[in-house]
Amino acid sequence: MNDRLLTVYAPPVEEEIASGSDLSAILINALRRNRIDLKDGDILVVASKVVSKAEGRLRTVSDRAEFEKLVAETGTHLVAERSYRSGTTVQIVRTPAGTVQAAAGLDQSNSGGAVVLHPLDSDRSADGLRRRVEQAFEVRIGLVISDTSSRPWRVGVGDIAIGLSGFSGLDDQRGRPDDDGRVQTVTVRAIADEIAAAADLVKGSSRGLPMALVRGAGGYLDNGSEGARALSRELGEDWFRHGHVEAIQRGLGVTDLPGSAPAGDNSDDILERVSRAIRVVRAGQSRTPGHAAWRMRIEGSGSRITLSPSDSPATAQSGGPPLLEAMVGLGSLVERLHTALFAEDLSASTRYHWVDGELGAFPRGVTIDIGLIVH
Repeated sequence: MNDRLLTVYAPPVEEEIASGSDLSAILINALRRNRIDLKDGDILVVASKVVSKAEGRLRTVSDRAEFEKLVAETGTHLVAERSYRSGTTVQIVRTPAGTVQAAAGLDQSNSGGAVVLHPLDSDRSADGLRRRVEQAFEVRIGLVISDTSSRPWRVGVGDIAIGLSGFSGLDDQRGRPDDDGRVQTVTVRAIADEIAAAADLVKGSSRGLPMALVRGAGGYLDNGSEGARALSRELGEDWFRHGHVEAIQRGLGVTDLPGSAPAGDNSDDILERVSRAIRVVRAGQSRTPGHAAWRMRIEGSGSRITLSPSDSPATAQSGGPPLLEAMVGLGSLVERLHTALFAEDLSASTRYHWVDGELGAFPRGVTIDIGLIVH
């Protein structure tokens, strides 16, 4: 790649794109109408929304609840879920294409009220569009289908490649020397995402600009056939496959927690956080017997939790002495509560209350004092 000048231009597209539209013909007409003579090495970036519209990837929902249900049905893996005061719930999920996006990449903007899903196979769609354009202009190009996505650890959104044809999309620098002559061992540049982000600076499907021409990156074109899926990490290689709250809940054996998800704007008060932590402890599958011997109660508007003997008679869950199982269960409950409270950004300190018995002192209950963790 020796090019040092990159130009990006978004030609207006006048035709309305709807289900069944010949998108290739529309894009070709737009290029010709704007007197654009494609050259070998050019790369076209097309908004996924217009691809989905042309392919009829539209759904109708009557309210937010139906939209959230569609997100859950579309996603293949829940990463994180947060609720908001408006009553909405936002899920970050892994999509069938392998990307990790809020609301599975579903979009309701500029769609006449319909929900726009991703293309069924974005790489195949990109391949079909590229071949039609190449045939019309007798050139060799690359084509990217892009979508807007948020980014971990960063504020704001940008475009990424979800469909790709004509080049690999990854520039593997491993094995090459850097400017100091040291051999690089980890650097793999996401060229397709960088091109999609550059195109997003000029295009916008809501402004009649669903396509951008990127010129000057032709050195990256090759015979790569892996498509945009190669830019998404496999689930097993993803270090962040769960949000921190969800990871702790799953570690405690919870896969479907009743009640609302944590607030995305950190607005839950201590009482709500403590209540949710107790729901997690109760809903999870513990490997330790003796939990049933203890009752958990919230006091002081969430400032403490007390554990006291339950009203039910002591019974052995695993065949051991009931009293011994109860003692084991108490310790297990305390540790599970500390873990669940940590997920809610709450600190906890434990005080055991002892009584004397025939076999010596044993705990009669526990008080857990709770406070906010300041980051």
